[in-house]
Amino acid sequence: MRRKTILSLLIAVLMLTGCASSRMPSQPQIPPLDSSLAAECKALPEPPDGDYDELTGWMLDVIGLYGECAARHRAIVGLWKNCSL
Repeated sequence: MRRKTILSLLIAVLMLTGCASSRMPSQPQIPPLDSSLAAECKALPEPPDGDYDELTGWMLDVIGLYGECAARHRAIVGLWKNCSL
């Protein structure tokens, strides 16, 4: 009877040891977000009341601001796709 008790305890200890040494599942590493990507998009300027040349310059400024914001958005989406969540 004593032999069965010792054998049972030995099996229980070995099973607990096996559980204690198993690896924990690793969390995916998310790359740090670049501060320029976290910046808010710049406010769009108001359209001028002037002539066509001023309006054309304003449109070019708006297109440039949109391009900067769209580039940051594409970079964030690219980082997100590269993360294995």
